[in-house]
Amino acid sequence: MTSSSLSNCQKSIKYGKGKYAHIELVPQPSDDPDDPLNWPRWRKDLNLVSLLVMVGLIGGMKTVFISTAGSLSTQYGVSNTAIGALTAGPLLISALTSLMSSITAKFYGKRPVYLVSTFFLFVGTIWNMTAGDDYGSCLGARIFQGLGWGAFETLVLGSIQDTYFEHERNLPVTTYNLLAIATTWGSPLLGGLASKNANSFTSQFRIINIFYFLALPLLFFGAPETAYNRSRAAITPLPTPGLDAWRPWRLRHRLNKETAIVYIKKMKPLSFKAPVTASTALQVPRAILAPTTCLLSALTFIPYGALWGLTSTISILAASAPLSVDAAVTGVSMAGPWIVASIVVGGFCFYRGLHERFTKSISHLIISAGSMLCLTGLLSYGLGIHNFMTPSPTPSTPLFTSDAAGQISLPLLSLQLGILAGGTYTLDTVTRPLLARSASFTSSSIAIGQRSIGDMHAGIIMLRNLAAGVFVLAMPHAVTIYGALKSAVIGLGITQLILTGVVLALWWYFEESIWRADGMIMGLVDMKLLKQSISFFETD
Repeated sequence: MTSSSLSNCQKSIKYGKGKYAHIELVPQPSDDPDDPLNWPRWRKDLNLVSLLVMVGLIGGMKTVFISTAGSLSTQYGVSNTAIGALTAGPLLISALTSLMSSITAKFYGKRPVYLVSTFFLFVGTIWNMTAGDDYGSCLGARIFQGLGWGAFETLVLGSIQDTYFEHERNLPVTTYNLLAIATTWGSPLLGGLASKNANSFTSQFRIINIFYFLALPLLFFGAPETAYNRSRAAITPLPTPGLDAWRPWRLRHRLNKETAIVYIKKMKPLSFKAPVTASTALQVPRAILAPTTCLLSALTFIPYGALWGLTSTISILAASAPLSVDAAVTGVSMAGPWIVASIVVGGFCFYRGLHERFTKSISHLIISAGSMLCLTGLLSYGLGIHNFMTPSPTPSTPLFTSDAAGQISLPLLSLQLGILAGGTYTLDTVTRPLLARSASFTSSSIAIGQRSIGDMHAGIIMLRNLAAGVFVLAMPHAVTIYGALKSAVIGLGITQLILTGVVLALWWYFEESIWRADGMIMGLVDMKLLKQSISFFETD
C-alpha cells in the first residue's frame, strides 16, 4: 500500500459543530481553507445574499407586464399575442441560456457565468427603461434580459449546494424558493401601482435599475467562485509551523482588515478551470433525456405553463370594456398566486424539517393532491371566464356584456389562480426528492450524485420555461375567441389527469427500472454497481 492510499484510509471523518456535533458532514470537506465548505459562515451567507438579490430582480422582470399587458396592445398598436411575446420571448430564450450556462459552468465555474449574465440583465433593463414608445425596442430589451435569466435559474441551487452542508441547506433553499415566489408573483402588486401613477410601464424598470446599486457591488465582491475540485484537495500537507498555524480557526477567519484584503484579492472573474471534454459537455443534455427528468417535466408541463399563460391574460380581460380596470387593481390580482404558493412552499419546508425523507407513498399522495389543485384552479378560472363572455365577440363588441361584467369578481379570479399556483408548487416540492431517489440508486459517490441531481433539475427548469413561453404566446389569443378558453382548459385538465395517472403507475410498478435507465442514459456507473438502497441524498 502506498503512502498516499494509507493517508486516504487514515483520514478521519469530520462532524459538525455545536448542536450538530453528532452529525457526519455531507459532503466531507477537504482540509483546504479555500474549500467553499470550509468558508466562515459570514462568507457563505454573503454569497447567498448576493445571489438572492439577483434572483429577486429577475423575478420582478419576469412578471413586469402582467399588470399592464391589456393597455400595451393599444399603446404599441399590436396584437395581444405580440404583447405576450414580451414575456414569452425571454422565457424561451432563458431555456436555451440555462442549458449553455449549465454546460459552461462545468468548465469555467459559476462566477464568470453570473457576471456575463448580469451584463445582459443590466443592458436589457436600462434599454427597457427607454423603450416606452417602440415595440421593437422593447422586445429587443426583453431578449437581452432572457439571455441573463438562465444562469440564475439553474446555477443558484448549485451554489447553495457548493457552500452548505446537507444539514444546513433546508433554510437557504427555502429562502431561495420563497424569495423567487414573492418577487415573481408579488411584484405585480407594486408594479401595477407604479405603472398607474407614472402612466407608463417603464417606471417598473426604473425601480429595478435602482436596485443595481445594491446588486452589482454584492455580486462583484460578495459572490466568489464556489466550484471546487475536492478530489484534488483530498490530501493537504500540514500547515507550516508558525504563529498563524496555531491560531484558533475562529481568529484566523474573523472578518477584519487583514482578512478583508485577502478576500478581495481572491475575487477574480475567473478562478476555476476544468478540462474541456465531450463527456462532461454532454452531462446536462443526457440528464434532460433521463426518464426521471422526462416524467417530472411531463407532470408539471401543463400546470406550470397554464399558470403563466392564464396570469398573462388577466390584464387583457380586466382592461377591456366594460371592466376597464387599471393596472394597480390588476396587479393586486396576483396576490392569490403569491400567498397560496408561499404557504405551500413554507409548509413543505416545515414538513421536511420534521421528516427528512419523502417516502414513496407520501410522494405519490403529494403528486395526486397537487394535480387535483391544478385541475380545480384551471377549470374554475377558465370555465368561469367563459360563462361571462359575449358569444362571438368582435373588435366592435366587448368581451363581456355590462350585466356580466358586474358579476365578475377579481378577488375570486385571484383565488382561482392561487389554487392553480398552489397545485403547481405542490408538484414542484417533490421534484428534488424524486431526483435524489434516482441519484442515490445510480451514483457511485456523493459528488456524482449531487452533480446528477443538479443536471436533472436544470433540465426540468429548461423544459418548464419552454412550457411557460408556449402558453404565454397561445393564451392571449384563446381568451378573445368565444369557446376557445373553455375548450383549452377542459382539454388541458383531461390531459393532466391522464399524465398524472400514467406517471404514478410507471413509478409505482417500474421505479427501479426507471432509475436504471437514468443511470444508463447519463453514463453514471456500470450496471453491476447499481445500489438498491435509498441514501441520504433524499434530504437535499
